Amino acid sequence: MVSAPATVLIVEDDPDLRRLIVRLLEHDGFAVRAAADGREALDALEPMPDVIVADLMMPDLDGEQFLLELRSRFPEARPAIVLVSASAIREQVADRLDVDASLSKPFDTAELRDLVRELATREG
Repeated sequence: MVSAPATVLIVEDDPDLRRLIVRLLEHDGFAVRAAADGREALDALEPMPDVIVADLMMPDLDGEQFLLELRSRFPEARPAIVLVSASAIREQVADRLDVDASLSKPFDTAELRDLVRELATREG
């Protein structure tokens, strides 16, 4: 029996970067959903993805607000979370939110792919 591919939710307001990440991860065999901001991402959480790659700085509902709302609405859910940002406060926010990983923009696409692979296959 073949197992279903891991699901990844990309939350990124830059449409070109969002499309690039989606293509990269789909090519790698992941089932990928995408959202342009935190509000859109909240609507894309069911079923809960295995991994969430979220930009920190977005209009309307930013990455930090999105993750706080995710944890409020789904306290038992534990998707792996990668926080991505060019902001100097990325590491502080990542520590405060206890995310699994953070990447600084611009990032190497191979590094993101490898990180998502690793997080998608982790236990619990």
